[in-house]
Amino acid sequence: MNTKTLKVAVFCIVALCNSIVLTAQAPYGEPGDRTAVPLGSSNSPFGYIEYLPSSFNDASNDTYPLIIFYHGYSDRGNGTTDLSSLLSSNPTQLATQSSNFDAVIITPQKENANYTGNDFINLYNYIISNYPINLNQVYVTGLSSGGSSTWNALRAHSELIAAALPICGYTNVNNPSPFLQETPIWAVHSFDDETINVSRTINNVNYIANINSSVMAIYPYENGNNPATENYTMQFNTESQDWSITTGLTQPTDKLAFTLYKNGGHNSWTRTYSEQVVWDWMFAQRLNPLSIDEETIDFKLYPNPTSNKVTISTSDNSEKKIEIHNLLGKKIYDNSFFKRLTIDMSTYASGAYFAKIIDANNKEQSLKIVVN
Repeated sequence: MNTKTLKVAVFCIVALCNSIVLTAQAPYGEPGDRTAVPLGSSNSPFGYIEYLPSSFNDASNDTYPLIIFYHGYSDRGNGTTDLSSLLSSNPTQLATQSSNFDAVIITPQKENANYTGNDFINLYNYIISNYPINLNQVYVTGLSSGGSSTWNALRAHSELIAAALPICGYTNVNNPSPFLQETPIWAVHSFDDETINVSRTINNVNYIANINSSVMAIYPYENGNNPATENYTMQFNTESQDWSITTGLTQPTDKLAFTLYKNGGHNSWTRTYSEQVVWDWMFAQRLNPLSIDEETIDFKLYPNPTSNKVTISTSDNSEKKIEIHNLLGKKIYDNSFFKRLTIDMSTYASGAYFAKIIDANNKEQSLKIVVN
């Protein structure tokens, strides 16, 4: 834990005693732990539960995938004394049971359980400014009202999301929304959901596919309009622009998929989150697929965070280019260098920036710079 950490209070929530800490900078907990971070104890726009993977090492240069999990209506709360309800949330509960769940999970809490696109970007900016996140592996998921919030995040900022898993949400994206075909989305709903009708998810995948026929045209109804005898996953082929269907919870092979359970009512999330194939699919997605090879560029950037100057050094003598962008994507700096370059960041406002290094072979690597 950060040596600047100062424990200022300890209180009990329900039957669990959680240490509430104030630090100069996140992370707040220990690797493998779930930690309550109340509203007002950080610069976050929401109180939240922080999960750090067991492999987490804040002192290293490692970055980690991020999952933003949006809770349902029953877990709504004030972000302080109500945070205990989030400790049993599905993804974080699963993560603590699996040493292979190598991602930071942030579960915010809001009183109306409805997170807007602005809520997403405000939380996103806070997280990437305070945690070592791989910006090519930012994932969003949620259930019920949280499924709606996942759709809201996609509608507003799909360019920042590597993959999304909206479960039984009610919010509709715009009609049409073919631009969302560029983002891997796996939507899930139960046929007999009486709380949020399955038509909400059907509409969304149809708005994204934006073709003349509905996804349900290939669904094998039983005796008229009754649910099929099996669970089915429909996948949209972005090249041929048509739907295909397979039985069961099938891992998508393209960008858009819709799993329809034959029953289960409103709770279509427990079995979804418990399936390893879901997480395998999610963690395989990248915002920029080329980033898989990004480690071929050997360089160091330090100190980071910085309040003054930052230095970039490499081990080879070839010419490279560097660009620095702010969170809005505006380029604020560019230069060329060979083995070493020092940049004065003192004139820039506090916050997160992105440095993009381009080598002589046009390979790219992006890294976050935090200015204190």
